[in-house]
Amino acid sequence: MTSLPKLHRFNSTSLEHEWRTFRIAAWLGWQVESNWTVPIVFFIYAILRPISTALILLLMYIVIAGNHRGEYFDYLYISNALYLIVMQSIANMSWTVLEDREHYRMLKYIYTAPVSLFAYLIGRAVARLSIGISTSVLLLTVGALWMGLHLSLLSVQWGWLVTYFALGIPVLLSFGIVIAGLALVITRNGEFMGEIIASMLLLVCSVYFPPDILPVILRKLSLAMPVTYWLEGMRRALAGGLLRYSAAMGGRPISPRLALYSNSDLAMILACFSVVGVTISFFFYRWIEGVAKARGMIDRITGF
Repeated sequence: MTSLPKLHRFNSTSLEHEWRTFRIAAWLGWQVESNWTVPIVFFIYAILRPISTALILLLMYIVIAGNHRGEYFDYLYISNALYLIVMQSIANMSWTVLEDREHYRMLKYIYTAPVSLFAYLIGRAVARLSIGISTSVLLLTVGALWMGLHLSLLSVQWGWLVTYFALGIPVLLSFGIVIAGLALVITRNGEFMGEIIASMLLLVCSVYFPPDILPVILRKLSLAMPVTYWLEGMRRALAGGLLRYSAAMGGRPISPRLALYSNSDLAMILACFSVVGVTISFFFYRWIEGVAKARGMIDRITGF
């Protein structure tokens, strides 16, 4: 008689149970990401690729635009640094499913354990997301100190920065959850799906090209993507305001279309996308998870 309440509490879907699953999954994710080497080697590994990408971007800009670091360079560099967070949020959650299912072959045991897989996936994503955030901060610091990026701690709009970041992360994780759900029913090559989708968003989400200069179809697609508004808000907050060309070039905004939105408008748009994205991703994952169970795909080994 005394064991029944404990069993009920252990199997409950309460907030406390979800938090415990999330916390343990985040710790596990960090162990998977970092325990294969010593800390200094892991640190070098984690920053070498993004720093190399930033240097390539700088050299391309110098070749095309000359040695002057104008406002458009700030636009490109900040977008490139922030997009690491997008990549880590979107591309790596599907890899978690494939890794646990086919490399470690533990997904079936996770399903039989009294845990919430939804909270587990979010927790695993947090480890890689934390790496993306720290790398983005490092890139912005390196850019401001040595690459000519016009960025100052005094000019950063910290309130808007925290607001945009908090509203954008649920949207990014919602993308990741949907892709992770698709990975459950993908037979082969599912590990590339997240990177492919993230690379496609690189073109249409105002990372390197403002929506104004894209072809009409891509422009409409860009303005329908929440990542476009998240990047615009984050750029404004970090740069201390709307990014504009110099007075010699007319002083117009780099993206006149996005300049139509105030900070409050961007926050409201992101809030709506967050609510819709979290809702859709939750119900989509529950549905596709049922499909995967019905078809016996949870413990399938495809030799990816």
